[in-house]
Amino acid sequence: MKTALMLIVLLCIVTASCQQSDSIPPKEDVEALYQRFHGKYKVVSSTSSEPLDVNLDGVSSTNLLQEILELNNYGAFLELRVKSVYGSMFLFSQFWPEQYINTYSGSTQWNGRDTLSYNPTHLVNYANQAGPYRFSFSDDLSQIVVTAVGESDSIRWVKPESVFIEANDRLRVINKRRIYTRQGVKEVMITTRYERFTIIT
Repeated sequence: MKTALMLIVLLCIVTASCQQSDSIPPKEDVEALYQRFHGKYKVVSSTSSEPLDVNLDGVSSTNLLQEILELNNYGAFLELRVKSVYGSMFLFSQFWPEQYINTYSGSTQWNGRDTLSYNPTHLVNYANQAGPYRFSFSDDLSQIVVTAVGESDSIRWVKPESVFIEANDRLRVINKRRIYTRQGVKEVMITTRYERFTIIT
């Protein structure tokens, strides 16, 4: 009888520890992650997988800080919420200057999906927007694993392909994006590096 009781207690302890390992880290670890990563991050660099003329000046470049001036202001930031109003849910938001293009023909706005040839009469506007995603840290803290809260949009507010934690806790974020350029719409891979500028969110 004692042996059976001890087995039941042992089974409960093992089950509880397994359940705990699948949930958020212990509170002291969350606090350490909060101090290290929680906050807003500014863009340090942003490069495209091929030269683009996004600012429509006739010169193509892979340096998107030159091509998309909106990346240089604090409206284009990345936010990590290690502690949030949602409790244990870690939230990742990458505010990116989404293009809104008035074609003055048919529909008033380019939907991001259709092919669109360059036309000097098109008016290009930008809005810094983000979709919140859940995230977790890899065991070795070398990556941030981003997952969609609901259905992810493949055109606007896109979920990153990958997020790496580099030296000095800079973040390297890789996105696939469709961008309107002087050569028409291009689908490219964009690598953007961020560094934290405030812990306040």
